[in-house]
Amino acid sequence: MNFHILTENKAKKAGILAEHGLSVFIQYKGKNYLFDTGQSDVFLKNADKMKVDLTNINNIIFSHGHYDHCGGFKNMVYLNENTKIYIRKDAFIPKYALNTDCKTYRKIGIPWEYEPYSKNIIFTENLTKINNHTYLLSNIPLINDFESVSSVLFKKENDKIIPDNMSDEQILVFDTEKGLFVFLGCSHPGIVNCLQNILNNFPNKKINTILAGMHLDGIEETKMNKTIEFLKSLSFERIIPLHCTGILQICKLKSEFKDKCFILNSGDSMNI
Repeated sequence: MNFHILTENKAKKAGILAEHGLSVFIQYKGKNYLFDTGQSDVFLKNADKMKVDLTNINNIIFSHGHYDHCGGFKNMVYLNENTKIYIRKDAFIPKYALNTDCKTYRKIGIPWEYEPYSKNIIFTENLTKINNHTYLLSNIPLINDFESVSSVLFKKENDKIIPDNMSDEQILVFDTEKGLFVFLGCSHPGIVNCLQNILNNFPNKKINTILAGMHLDGIEETKMNKTIEFLKSLSFERIIPLHCTGILQICKLKSEFKDKCFILNSGDSMNI
């Protein structure tokens, strides 16, 4: 498996751009997967700098319906009739974040309509099989007592703005001979809830690699400690915290997991 970080919050290589967002290009068993597209054309510019060929993408997966994961798609120039786009239908419900005044909202949803791409789009279920070794999991249940979806996230249904349970968040899972390789955009239902859902759907399987935005930025110490405790129980080979994980939380993960924790940026690649 090869994967390339096309968009991430951080960059440190000459000519490579960064933005608040995520996009990862994955190559596995002769197939090409684009996991999210960031919020702009940064993923395309970085791919060009990195010499990553996006002209033959088999599958595009959108982790959830927020602008910083889907917005860049409106700049996509490599879409062909055979490319399949996997997304939850409820990802297109208008989405909002509560402003700091706790009274007004800002739009954070997908800035494009799906109808022009209807021939390419596959609306996913709770468990969707892409091929014999690639799966998507969504509608992730909240099963522990310390994680929940952020209270500042909302959606509009029936002309009413209501809390968003983020049922559209989906996890990309590769079932390999070395274990499960997991890709997560933001882990809005909680990284532990997400990983536990994977284990529940793949009994007797071991999680080998976790690449994820973990939405841990600013969380209380107790929650962080419980998260680390759960991660320790997995005995994974590597963890790659990205995007919304938070700088301090990434440092804590690096301190805890040492050589198993990889700090990657826009422009970085890994061959496993």
